[in-house]
Amino acid sequence: MTEFFSALMAKLAGTPWLQGVVAALATFVLEDPTTVGAGLLVADGRMAFLTAFVGVSAGIALGDLGLYGGGRLLGPRLAGRGPLTPDRLERAEGWFQNNVIQAVVFSRFVPGMRLPTYFGAGILKAPFWRFAVAAIVASVVWTLILLTATVGLGRQILPILGRWRWPVAAVALLLLVLFQRRAGSRRPAAHTGSPVVSSFEFWPPWLFYIPVALKWLQLAVRHRGLLLPTSANPSIDGGGFIGESKSEILDLVPGPQRSWVARWITAVGGQDPGVVRTAMREAGFDFPVVAKPDIGQRGAGVQPIHGWEDLRAYTEAFPPDVTFVVQEFAGGASIPGRPEDHPSGFGDVQEAGVMWWRKPGEHQGLITSITLKLFPALTGDGRLTLGKLIEEDQRAGHLAGVYKKRHRADLGRVLDSGEVFPLVFAGNHCQGAVFRDGTALVTPELEARIEMIARSIPEFWFGRFDIRFNDLGQFLRGEDFKIIEINGASAEATHIWDASITLREAYRVLFEQFDVLFSIGAANRRRGFTPLPLGRFLGDLWAYRKVAKGYPETR
Repeated sequence: MTEFFSALMAKLAGTPWLQGVVAALATFVLEDPTTVGAGLLVADGRMAFLTAFVGVSAGIALGDLGLYGGGRLLGPRLAGRGPLTPDRLERAEGWFQNNVIQAVVFSRFVPGMRLPTYFGAGILKAPFWRFAVAAIVASVVWTLILLTATVGLGRQILPILGRWRWPVAAVALLLLVLFQRRAGSRRPAAHTGSPVVSSFEFWPPWLFYIPVALKWLQLAVRHRGLLLPTSANPSIDGGGFIGESKSEILDLVPGPQRSWVARWITAVGGQDPGVVRTAMREAGFDFPVVAKPDIGQRGAGVQPIHGWEDLRAYTEAFPPDVTFVVQEFAGGASIPGRPEDHPSGFGDVQEAGVMWWRKPGEHQGLITSITLKLFPALTGDGRLTLGKLIEEDQRAGHLAGVYKKRHRADLGRVLDSGEVFPLVFAGNHCQGAVFRDGTALVTPELEARIEMIARSIPEFWFGRFDIRFNDLGQFLRGEDFKIIEINGASAEATHIWDASITLREAYRVLFEQFDVLFSIGAANRRRGFTPLPLGRFLGDLWAYRKVAKGYPETR
């Protein structure tokens, strides 16, 4: 397909209008590969950018309208069959009438969602002109982004490849087709612990968050504020979105509620470890402890500190005069074994992330997500090295690069039969922890406890509590746990990384979260709190990225 398409386009170089027609027709078969192929032809000087853009955009728009038309044509024949009962169709039609633009834009930027959404829009009789405008605008924007990126990349790479440029391009296009088919495949929902990974769990972040970024822009236009989330928690610098201090947020928890927070002190890189240990003892705790950057994200720089040598090494490795937190180790052991060893999917879980928010003016807050965190480990068989065990493990293999870098000193060691080797300490998904959806386990007692703590924090409306505990049952009863971090506006409902969560559900959760976040920011703006200026926001982001490069390696 790709070789035929490329050869045909090369022969038609003298007839741009015919090139555009062929490009448009090719989108009926493969949209994104056609766009990428056209972009490579532009980069190679075989096609004009305008020809490619108009042809591909027209073809995609016609295909979108064709899907809608097919749904309208076949809708009456499908009504009443299988799950398409009249009452369900009526409810779905009402939803589509009110959300057609969001649904169209969402599906355009998410692999595998366009066909069912556009066809469904026709079946459910979504308003044609609203659908058409949304579909055409979304296709034009997507085509412009993908085409421009491909042309720019192609102009850098094609000259290097020389006569191999088109064979390599053909392989790249084939891989794109295979990736889209995998991304669009539907994994049946299952109980936690059934699937090992989801279809999107290890996508590159830049790809996964494209629809979220578009949702952000839509909300920014609606609420007339690009950085409204930075005013969601006025008591926290930047609302807790970027550059906030972990210790300063914990320090906001007052009086009696402080007993629910794990004790901590702050220190700075290069400080005398003896002074640090003295401060620990004065605060009422000693080894083992956890060390982490005071300003940090995604588990960067988190390490367990078992004794004096670990503390000395961490203070020496941390950037000089930059603040880090030393916190008592709360909860039990963090090596519960592989998640697939536990039929319940939860096993000996001892850490959780609890998402909570309350809109200004509302009497009661809401726990919207509970993420239960597992810390995977591998068990030796007396034959294979740690490196080989990582590669052959059904889940660990997806993060082999992360695990191998962290444990490079032990990769060649053969683990004894039955020996358990922990792969991760930090309870962060990108660092290798396994997340399970525990939202259904929320209890009135836990809701009451989190509500009490959250409301004690001045001007705190949106965030996630990361919590350690010894016993899951006691935690769910709102008893015997310790808060190790409080995250603000940048917090995410992390249960979406449960392997049984579908892509559609993950985006639904994130879109709802940002709807609420912008609403809270807008309400606080009306109360006199102002969001961060764009310059300050970008400065904080740049400053964090710069200092984070010097953080010690995460364990």
